[in-house]
Amino acid sequence: MLIKHRMECVLILTFILTGLVVFFVGGTNITIGVINNICSHEHPENTTLGTSTLELQNTTINVIWSQADFTELYLVLQKVKELRKNHADLVYVNSTDHSIVMAISNLNSTPALHLNDVNQETVENLVAPESYSPCQETPPKVEDSPTVACSAVAFGKNIFDEFGITLMVSRILTHLQWTSTFAFFENSTAHNIDMILEKINEIGIKHRTFNVDNLRTTDDILQVLDIIHREVVDRMVNITIVCHLDCIERILKQANKYDNLPANFRRTALRDHTFWFVVTQLPGDEAEFIQSSSELDNVCVLNINVTTDESALDPNSYLNQQKIIDQLGNITTLVQSTGSSSAILALKNYSQSIFSPVSCRTYPLSTLMWKENPENGTSLIRQLENVGWVEVNGRFQFDSKLYPNVEFGFNKRNFLVTTTWWPPFTERIQENGQTIDYVGFCADLLKELKEELNFTYTYTEPSDNEFGSMYANKSWSGMIGQLERREVDLMVAGASIQASREQVMDFTHPFYYDTTTILIKRPDPDENKMFTLAKPFKIEVIVCIFFVLPVSAFLLFVIEKLSPYYKIHGPEGRQNYQMSFWYMFGALLTQGGESLPNSQSGRTMITFFWLFSLIMVATYSGNLIAFLTVTIDKAPFNSLEELVEQDDYKWGILAGTYFVTWFQESPFELLQKVWSGIKTFNRTDTDVLNPDPNVHIDKMYKEKYVYIGDKSYMEVRKANRCELITATEEIPNMSYGIGLPNNSLYTKLFSDKILSLQEGGILQTFKQKHWPREEFCHGSLVAEAKEIRLIDVQAAFIVVGAGIALGTIVLLIEKLVNRLSLRFCLKKENTPCKHIKTVPTIEMELDEVEISGMSNGVYSVEDNGTNNHINNGYYSQSSLDGY
Repeated sequence: MLIKHRMECVLILTFILTGLVVFFVGGTNITIGVINNICSHEHPENTTLGTSTLELQNTTINVIWSQADFTELYLVLQKVKELRKNHADLVYVNSTDHSIVMAISNLNSTPALHLNDVNQETVENLVAPESYSPCQETPPKVEDSPTVACSAVAFGKNIFDEFGITLMVSRILTHLQWTSTFAFFENSTAHNIDMILEKINEIGIKHRTFNVDNLRTTDDILQVLDIIHREVVDRMVNITIVCHLDCIERILKQANKYDNLPANFRRTALRDHTFWFVVTQLPGDEAEFIQSSSELDNVCVLNINVTTDESALDPNSYLNQQKIIDQLGNITTLVQSTGSSSAILALKNYSQSIFSPVSCRTYPLSTLMWKENPENGTSLIRQLENVGWVEVNGRFQFDSKLYPNVEFGFNKRNFLVTTTWWPPFTERIQENGQTIDYVGFCADLLKELKEELNFTYTYTEPSDNEFGSMYANKSWSGMIGQLERREVDLMVAGASIQASREQVMDFTHPFYYDTTTILIKRPDPDENKMFTLAKPFKIEVIVCIFFVLPVSAFLLFVIEKLSPYYKIHGPEGRQNYQMSFWYMFGALLTQGGESLPNSQSGRTMITFFWLFSLIMVATYSGNLIAFLTVTIDKAPFNSLEELVEQDDYKWGILAGTYFVTWFQESPFELLQKVWSGIKTFNRTDTDVLNPDPNVHIDKMYKEKYVYIGDKSYMEVRKANRCELITATEEIPNMSYGIGLPNNSLYTKLFSDKILSLQEGGILQTFKQKHWPREEFCHGSLVAEAKEIRLIDVQAAFIVVGAGIALGTIVLLIEKLVNRLSLRFCLKKENTPCKHIKTVPTIEMELDEVEISGMSNGVYSVEDNGTNNHINNGYYSQSSLDGY
């Protein structure tokens, strides 16, 4: 007969009971083998010490006395087998060593006892031979485990010690350091659970109890599970169940499918946020129990089922055993005169000790583990594995943690993960038009989390390919909508964290921080070449120069007008406004004029104007050379403020993204202007809100268009396109996190792992791997001389043409003015002036001349209608005819 460790208690009771029943029923022989430890270190040649016989009525009890070295396990097993060959009906091994207990429990056929609390005296009183002098092995003392005399009680259909189960459970819960527990029991175990709760109250463990017999329907059980799950916030909940297998399976089956109920799907986490400690009697076939709790991660079982013998399952077996003990006592009185009373008393005590489970009964502790399916090596199955044992006196030994699954994260649970194309965070790998995998920053992050938290995943994408924007009815599109509707477990993509989104979902700690900027196509460098001459100076500089020139000319004219120099030396060289303007204009072009002012004040002003002109010309010339030889990559605007102030460019953003909400709901006036422009453009061009970024990029090549978005994507798009540039202004307003369903119990777990990856520098390696390396466009590193094209200097030809045109216009104005002056010019007598001819002035140097008058150094002589002037030694003559 095969006896196992978890069945040994009732088996031992059964075989002793069988022997005693035979003893009373009729004439037969009973053979009992006794093995004790040897007293000396030398192994004796003969380990069989002799036999004893006890005659009682018509039954003969034969006892075979032997010994073995308990330090050598194989010698003990060899002796047990030897006694079995000698037809021993029962073998008693007087040892408390756990290895011996476990070894003999696995033997077949003859039952073997290993009761450590059978008094040595009791064994010796079985009329042992003189050669038998056993050495007593001292049982180990268990701290805080009082020695008590326990009575056998009924537990369901099994027999065990009431105080023993109390002691075992309380010691285990104390070791687990539980501070509270929910306790399930049934009517048949009500007294047991009361004793257990009384004991754990003494060590400060709070509890709440539920009688399973009162939970008559499935809804009743689910209501209790709802109460339990409300305690699951950021901690584990502890649950203790003490009842028979049917009761256990009722609770575990409902808990097993609790998280998958429609009302709880992706809302609850009972499967991995609870510790279950089950005290019951498992059958030989554990498949049904495993199936009832296959989804629960942390289930530990204390199995008190130690036999499958039908006689032990007799509900009256306990009473029958008690009657046998009483009958032994009655027989003792009858045979006192025979001198065998001590032997009969010893047999009675021996039987009582067998019935008392306080004597080193060892019960296995098993936990439900996730194991690879040996059939395919990929899927997982559940198996019960021994993790230790516990004795009824409270002594225990754990070979591993009672709940090892808690160390394995999600235990290969499969998550449905939503994502969408958005480089460099997520990019598709496709074959034959089908997406087979993803690569990118987020793909690597998900793989790292998979290894850290021990889960598997399956990808999906939203049908609209959007990140998520709010509809008018307050529902959400895209990936945010999937989380809102609890269609997926995780969102791993470049989705920004927003307060409005967090109302319907959860975000983890950010794994990346980004900025908003402007992407624009470089303006055509040949588009505005006609303004090349004006480009070296900003418009305000040009305006100031054109203001300074006439004002300076006017001030020079005033200074010349007021200067006393010309009153003393005559008006020669005095500057009028026209002469001052053209002289200063010539100075501005570093050419100067025909004559300088003669006054010191005028020349002083001209000196400083020349300094001004030199600075302007040098600055202008240097910048002009740079503009002609180096292409200037200057955006037409570098900020949102400059963008909204111009009218040449349209702008747009991605539909279904963070930017829609940001611009639409922002209280800032600038962002409202941006959104107002988008709405205006959208009336005639819906592509300004297209969800495909490629559409926005294409628009920049076709028209004057600006794309507003996140910098990380723009860095990817402009990596190999030198014609694309970004504005200098960046708005640090975005952070990306992993998304989970609202109020998820896993948010903190994922956040902690992301923080750990950040601190370890893992996320930075992902960025270095997937971000494009900066590539320098042609000519950006080395200044190269280039040929000046006609279009580069077209402005000079335009200036020449403009000068010719302006000169022609001035000529026409002069002709018009001259004609008008001739037409309307009148003499003093109101007769029209008539121009006859112009006589050239004759100048000659005179050595000596007779003069008739002098005025201010000018001498004049009239002679026959001719004016003769002598000025500083020069003679001039002009005719007066014709006037």
